[in-house]
Order: sequence, then C-alpha cells, then structure tokens
Amino acid sequence: MNKKALNLTTGVTFMKIILIGSFFLVFMISAVAVAADVPSNVTLSATETTIKVDWNGDTTADGYYVYWGTSSGTLDQRITVDDATSERTITGLDTGTTYYIAVSSYENSSESDQSTVESIATLQDTGIPAMPTGLFVTGQNGIGQNFVSLRWDQNTESDLDHYTIYYGTTSGVYNLNVEATDADAASFTITGLTNSVRYYFSITAADTSGNESEKADALVVDTLVDTFSPYKPAGISGALSSSDSISVTIQDGNSQMADFSGTLLYYGNTAGNLSESVDLGKNSSFELDNLPVDSVWYFSAAAYDFSGNKSAATEEISVTIEATNRFLNQPEDFDGGCFINTAAVSHAETTEAPEMPGNNIIGVSVGDYIPQASEFEDYYGDDTFPVYGFYERFLSKYFSVDVESGFLKEKGWLLTASGAETRVQTKLTLVPVSASLNVNLKLMPYVVGYVGVGPDYWYCQEETDDEIQHPEIEEWVGGVHGKIGFRLYNTDEKFKGTGALIESSYSRIDRFGDNETDIGGWAFKFGLFYHF
Repeated sequence: MNKKALNLTTGVTFMKIILIGSFFLVFMISAVAVAADVPSNVTLSATETTIKVDWNGDTTADGYYVYWGTSSGTLDQRITVDDATSERTITGLDTGTTYYIAVSSYENSSESDQSTVESIATLQDTGIPAMPTGLFVTGQNGIGQNFVSLRWDQNTESDLDHYTIYYGTTSGVYNLNVEATDADAASFTITGLTNSVRYYFSITAADTSGNESEKADALVVDTLVDTFSPYKPAGISGALSSSDSISVTIQDGNSQMADFSGTLLYYGNTAGNLSESVDLGKNSSFELDNLPVDSVWYFSAAAYDFSGNKSAATEEISVTIEATNRFLNQPEDFDGGCFINTAAVSHAETTEAPEMPGNNIIGVSVGDYIPQASEFEDYYGDDTFPVYGFYERFLSKYFSVDVESGFLKEKGWLLTASGAETRVQTKLTLVPVSASLNVNLKLMPYVVGYVGVGPDYWYCQEETDDEIQHPEIEEWVGGVHGKIGFRLYNTDEKFKGTGALIESSYSRIDRFGDNETDIGGWAFKFGLFYHF
C-alpha cells in the first residue's frame, strides 16, 4: 500500500493528512496556543494629571493591556489597547502621585506575562487659585451677637477643593480660621463669636493639590450690640463748578465696612460752626449752588452705620465764590496774529508790507509723499512722510535759486508674481536732491507766493532679506520737478524773518523717460523757515 503523510501546524491546531492510495485521511489534533511576546522597553512620561506609556510590542499581537495602580504590588486598573499601537496615555490621574505601570500583550485568547513594573510620579500642581472676590455679609440680618453670615463670588477653577475663612479682632492678624469644605460653597456662617466686638474677615480658595490663593481684602464686621463707629471719610475736597456753585467730593474710607450706610456733609459760611447738613447716603459728591459772590463756605464730612454710630468728622475745607480768570486774557496781554494779520486788527502799522530781511532763506519741512508708481503702495503702503531741508538764495527781488534734500525710509514685503504678499521683508531708502529756479511774488502783506522748476538727482536703495534672488539695488536717478508754494511771514518784530511755508511739488524721476519705473510723484509739504 502506498502511504504518504503531511503534517501542518497552525497557531492552535495540529493537522495530519495521510494519503492512502487515492484516499485522504485527515486527523485534527488540538495543540497548545503559542503565547504572545512580553512587551519590552516600557517608558513613561508624566504631566500633572496624565502619564504617557510607550513600549516595544509584538508585531503579531492583537492588542495590549496597560495595568496601573498606586502600589507596585497592586496594579488594579487596566485599559485595553485593541490595535497594534505601542503607546497609550492614562488620563484623570491625581497630581503629585506615584503610579506603577506594566504592559502585557494578547493574541487570540492568550495573554503574555506582564512587563517589568515601571513607576513615575505625576507633576505637582503649582498654580494657585484666583483670590475670591465679593466677600460681604449676606445682609443686615447676617450680623448677630455671636455669629456672622458671609457670602462671596464662587471661583471657577475645575480643581477647586474648599475655601478658608480667616478672622480675628486685629486688622491684618487672623488667628482663627474655618474651612468651607464644599467647593461649590458661596456662603458660610461663622458662630461662636463674642458680642459687641469688631472682627476682621478674609477668605482664600484652595485646590485639590493644596495650593492656596492670596487673601481677599479684609471685611470689617461689628457684632451686635454694635457700639463701634465707622471710619471717618478718607478725605474731602471742593472747588467751584460755576460762577456761583461749589462741587464737593468725599473720598470713601469705608468700602470694606459691612454696616456702612452713608455720609453726612456739613457746611456753612462760618468756620467751626457748620450749621447746615445733608445726608448723601452712599453718594460721594454734592453740589451747592446759587451762592453769593465773594462768600466763603466751609465743609466737613462724617460717616455713619446702620446702627446709628457716627464717625469723627474730617477737617474743614473752605471754598470762596470769586471771579475766575483764563490763561490768555484779552485785550491786555494777548492779541491775535501769527503769520497773517486779519482785517479786524486795528493797528495800522501791521497792514504795511514788511521789507525782506535779506537774500538767504533756510528751512525744514515734512511732507506727504504720493508716488507716481501705483505699485509702490502694494509694497510699502501709503504712510510715507519724508523730511526735507533747503537753502534758498535770492538773485533779485523776484528770482531765487534753492537746493533741497530729503530723506525717506520705508519697510514692506515682497510680493509674488500674482500679487500675494510674502513674509520676505524689503527696505527702500530715498534721498531726493533737487535744485530750483524760482519766481517769487508778494501776494499780500506777509504772504509771498512762488513757483519753481529744476532738475532732480535722487539716491535710491532697495534691500531685501532674500539677497540671492533679489540682490541690493543702489542707484542715483535723474529727473525734473515743478513746485508751487506760499511763505507766510511772522508779524511779530521779535521773530522777524521767521515763518511757515506750504508747498506742493511734482517730480518725475525716471532718467528722463529711460526707466520703466518712475520713483517720483507728488509731495505736499509743511515747514518752517528763517529769512535773513
């Protein structure tokens, strides 16, 4: 008989096939499953409330189990990683706590042994909660002989644990405290207090890591029967609010006094005998009007609480109803006139045309530069304000020549071919230099108009942060310009020859048509000059 045997092994079954003649005999024999490999090189990294676990796994594993706990011998928590991922982050952990972690793999129904147990501590929470705000009594009925009921605004921290109320009988000294253990608490009643005693209360917030906030400003509470007066107002001031009115302002000194009820304002026109009073409540200002000229009024203020206790009064202040002056009084010491006299001025000598003081003018100006090339704005924007300086020399009564130089530096961004802005910076420096032949004409006393034309020679430099694609360009470029303006001379003899100028000019700076780009344009200038 011809007999052949073939053995096949799978993960869980041993199969034997025997060929006898033309017949197959198949034997299925169960075998023990092959266990998955134990994960290795387990590494841990922690934040305040999470631990990230990484490991080297079994490429044939179906998944992993991550075990952890707070004791090395009791890993009583487990999460399943049901894919070939070799990392997992454990969340929702306590801060500042040591955790022990191990990893196993599983394949089909077989789980490997656990890896070596590793440990790591989560980070300590060092952020303190916000200081509680709004500390006050719950109402007038919140103060008794031996208790005080307090309220405050709740904090919003997610890890808030409790509030601590500090109190004592000396300002700034809190030798007693009690915890409001409910993190959602917004009120608390303190009992066991002594009657007719002034207490100072403060409050802090603490989180689950034990971090405590700063103490809130003290709240002052007098237990019943209240015989303590509030603090006197911090100050009082008064001033004229019109020709016959006085406005008085009280500076509060009782914002932290729980039973503060208001302020009494005393006033009169005899020092030391303030016969009138008004209850301001919790208002801080008062206006007294319809007062006679040259009268003197005296003011003082005191605070009171809802038990009727009244503080000491502030020192008296006085305010006099009297005439008022302005800084510039007409007509004695201030007359109009700067560059141009108005028709209303009655001094005859100022209407006469002044003699020109000399043949030389120097000046400075600042301008608004509007380039001829519209693309300029795309690169450098429209806030371009060059500065200029010039010297002018008169050749005759009507003709003069001048030399002017300016400076402008702008930063912008390179653009793409489609016009989109890049983050590659570009810088442009212009130094316009020009010479002009001018015609001057006196238009009216102290006003001279002029027009001028002449050649230009501008220094131009453009640099970019991309020096390979766009190397530096540095050139002197020629052109021409025309201008028109006005000089307004000062009418004050002490400042003879000084004045202001207003000028508009147009430049064409393109090498007299050879350049495709014209860096010239309009400039509108305002400046100061000295003619000597």
